[in-house]
Amino acid sequence: MIATRPIILSIICILFLNGCSDSTPQTDSTDGEKLYGLYCETCHKSDGSGKFLKGIPANRYTSLQKDQVIMLIRQGDPSRPDMPAFTNLTEEQASAIVEYLFSLRIY
Repeated sequence: MIATRPIILSIICILFLNGCSDSTPQTDSTDGEKLYGLYCETCHKSDGSGKFLKGIPANRYTSLQKDQVIMLIRQGDPSRPDMPAFTNLTEEQASAIVEYLFSLRIY
């Protein structure tokens, strides 16, 4: 029993350290709805309504053009420091997110 204790502790440490890796999801998908769910929904909600009390904008009401939103997703914007840049996304993936996002728009 005593000999297995270091092995069990090692396994537990490995599992904890594994949780410390980069939390950015990785995918090759080009499905806008799926990508929105992975990258945007946590902050902007599934319907794009944002979280007003936390200062997270309702992205479905954006006045930005599609190409501006693609750039914001991939490169970020110093004037929006709380919005992370998703540099791991391709242009095609960011475009798919924007197409899905714009389908949520309420005019």
